[in-house]
Amino acid sequence: MKHNIIYFDNAATSNYKPLCVKISLFKSLVLSANPGRSGHKLSFQNAQAVWNTRETVAKYFNLENAEDVIFTKNCTEALNIAILGLLGDKNKNKCHVICSCFEHNSILRPLYHLQQEDKIELTVVKPENKNYITKIDIEKHIKPTTFLVCLTHISNVTGNKNDIEDVGKLCHEKNINFLVDCAQSAGHIKIDMHSSHINFLTFAGHKGFFAPQGIGALCINSDIKPLPLMFGGTGTNSISLEQPDELPEKYESGTLMTHNIIALRSAIKYVEKHFEMHNKKLELLTKYLYRKLNSLKEDKLKIYSLPQNKYGVISFEITNHDSVEVAQYLDEKFNIAVRSGLHCAPLTHKYFKTEKNGLVRVSLSFKNKKSEIDKLIFALNKFFEQNKQ
Repeated sequence: MKHNIIYFDNAATSNYKPLCVKISLFKSLVLSANPGRSGHKLSFQNAQAVWNTRETVAKYFNLENAEDVIFTKNCTEALNIAILGLLGDKNKNKCHVICSCFEHNSILRPLYHLQQEDKIELTVVKPENKNYITKIDIEKHIKPTTFLVCLTHISNVTGNKNDIEDVGKLCHEKNINFLVDCAQSAGHIKIDMHSSHINFLTFAGHKGFFAPQGIGALCINSDIKPLPLMFGGTGTNSISLEQPDELPEKYESGTLMTHNIIALRSAIKYVEKHFEMHNKKLELLTKYLYRKLNSLKEDKLKIYSLPQNKYGVISFEITNHDSVEVAQYLDEKFNIAVRSGLHCAPLTHKYFKTEKNGLVRVSLSFKNKKSEIDKLIFALNKFFEQNKQ
C-alpha cells in the first residue's frame, strides 16, 4: 500500500529517508551503548559519535561552539527549554516578549502559560501589509522591557518566509534576544546564526533533514543560558546533587537518543551534499503546484500561500467544505496524503479567518513528481464535480 500512496505531508514529517541514514541508524543499533556513562570502548565510541554530530550541527548553522548544541527529542522540547528556561525564572523581573500570529503552538502555549502566570507581558504581532512578518512589524511593538522576540522562520501553515535576517539585525541593535523556530526551514535554507544574529535556534531532524523522528536540537548563541527544565544523571560530577552548569550536560539529563543523534549526522551530511540540487527541484515543484492550483479557475478554491513560495508548502481552502472532508476524500479515493485542520497554529487561522474549516496543506519533498501533482489536480476536479450544487 505504501508504494501506491502519493505523500504530500512532508511538513509533518519527511516520508523519504536516505539510505545513508538507514545504514547509520542500523549500525548504531548494532553497537548500542550508553555514551558518557561507562568506561568501556563502546561507550567511548558512541560518545565520540554524539560529539561528531554536535560538531556537524554547529558547523551547519555557523555556531562557534559544539557544546552549545543541545539535543532534544523534538523541536517542541527545544523551544520549551528556551522559552520556559529564559522566562520562567521566579527571580526574574517581569519582561516583555514579542511573537507573531504565525507561530506554532510550541511557541504559543509556553508563552501563554507564562502570561497567565503573570511572568511576562506578551505582544502577538500581525503583518502590516504582507502575509509574513517584517522588521517594521516587530519594531513598532518594542518596549524598554522587551527581552525576547520569538519568530518562526517559515510558516508551517502557508510556507511563507518571515524576514528573520532584518528582524535579527534589529534585535541585535536593540540588545534583545532572538529565538527562531527553524522546524520548517532547516535543510531547505542555509542559516547562519551569526550573520542573522540568532541567539537561540531550534529545529526538528525529521523534516528537511530526512532524519528519524525523535531528534531535535536547541542551538545557543548567547551568554545568557536558560534554566534547565529537567534534572538528573548526566554522567559527569555524579557526587554533586546539583545540576551541572556546563553545556551540554546542563540540559541533557538521562539517556540520550543516541541512535537518532548518530543518524542525524548522516542526514545533515546528505543534505549538505545534495543541497542545491534538491532545493532547486523543490522550488520548481512548489511553483508548479501553485500554478496548477491557481489554474483550476474555481472561485471556491482560495490559496493562502504566496506565489513566490519555494519551500514546498502550499495551503488552500475550498469554500463551504471542511478541510478534513477534502483530505479524507483525497486519501480514500486517490491515495493522496495531505494535512488538514488547524496545523497546531490557531492564531494563523484566526488571522486568515479559516479557524472554522481549517486549511488543506500540501507539503512537498524533492522526491515528489509533477505527475503526482497532476493527479492531485485531477482529484480536486473530481471533488468539484461531485459537489456541484
